[in-house]
Amino acid sequence: MTEEPHVCFYAGIPLLTPDQFPLGTLCVIDHVPRQLSNSQLEALRTLGRHVMAVLELNRTMARLQAEQEVNRLLARAAEQSPVQIVMTDAQGHITYANPTFEQASGYSEAELLGQTPQAMQVMNTTDNCESSTQAELWDTLRSGQPWKCQFEYHRKDGDSLWEQVDIWPALDDDGHISHCLLFKIDITEQLRNQQRLLAKNEELKGFAYSVSHDLKAPLRGISGYAQELLRKHQAALSERGQFCVGQIISATKNLDQLIEDLLKYSRLDSEAVTTTPVQLDALINGILRDRAHTLEELGVVLDLKVPPITLESWERGLQQVLANLIDNAIKYSSHASPARITIIAETHPECFRLSVADNGIGFDMQYHDRIFGLFNRLVRPSEFEGTGAGLAIVKKLVEKLGATIRAESTLGHGATFFLELPAHVKQGVTQ
Repeated sequence: MTEEPHVCFYAGIPLLTPDQFPLGTLCVIDHVPRQLSNSQLEALRTLGRHVMAVLELNRTMARLQAEQEVNRLLARAAEQSPVQIVMTDAQGHITYANPTFEQASGYSEAELLGQTPQAMQVMNTTDNCESSTQAELWDTLRSGQPWKCQFEYHRKDGDSLWEQVDIWPALDDDGHISHCLLFKIDITEQLRNQQRLLAKNEELKGFAYSVSHDLKAPLRGISGYAQELLRKHQAALSERGQFCVGQIISATKNLDQLIEDLLKYSRLDSEAVTTTPVQLDALINGILRDRAHTLEELGVVLDLKVPPITLESWERGLQQVLANLIDNAIKYSSHASPARITIIAETHPECFRLSVADNGIGFDMQYHDRIFGLFNRLVRPSEFEGTGAGLAIVKKLVEKLGATIRAESTLGHGATFFLELPAHVKQGVTQ
């Protein structure tokens, strides 16, 4: 060669990994021509194998160091975890327990090693368990599936606590259990809170009954006597007296409706959702049929675009939501000439959408979230009747339906409410 490095002789041996992947070559060079003998070539090959052995050893050491680091980090995470972690062998005997489990159980690691966790003995289990016998537990684990359960655990000192346990099996290449991991969380306080909540709900039910019985009965009496005054003694009353009696009747009517709305709102939390096929167009036509007299009296122009679609939904909840939205549309468009209500049902890839639009008074969009609050009204009682609980009831019903609701409006130019149900509730078009 005329330029650096003036190589006149080259001999190389490829460096191959065990799976024959080429990493490069081991070569010898010289500035003068040479010819290697067979022994020299074999020596070069041997040197190449040694180089690959050293490289493989270095790679193995690096992998082992990385695995050791991962194991060290996993061990530290297990030691510091707030979750109780237990490892067992294939027979269910404890081989490791982290400090959190030791503290929760009251036993030391030395006392726990070799024992069988209570969760794997299926003792004191609740109805929430996926299996109720030890045989079913092990059948589940042998299939490679996790087993979950809530059960009452007895500490070393005799105290008991409730735990949520997840048991995860690890299977070897032959499909046999090599070991199991248990993750345990103390849910004692959570269950106590649930019990307190149930007690509070029962208390609220009692309160609701008391309100219904103790307040509505006197209201009916007040309203009845006031109506009797107007009916039998109107001539003896002055104009001011007649006005006052009329105000009493109106106030008792409003208070009775307010109590009824409060009872509806309070009962929603405990009401069970039952899903059934719902014929949407029939449901909406039924609501409109019940309001036919009012619609005709106000001269409301209806524009319905609702195909004959069947939804898998909660019929009573959906009926109450749509009835409330339609009633609001009728009420707040009653001063328009003519009043117009448009109801549209559309299928979208991500949801099923229903909209109820009117050409009424509308509202300022800065109050959008406020209109769904309990007793939040944007109009004076003298302008439109109502308690301010209707849209709050709608909001809670919509949440139980697994749906969403929003509104679009311009003050003085009507409002449109959009109800969006999950796409999977659409069952199909009725033939």
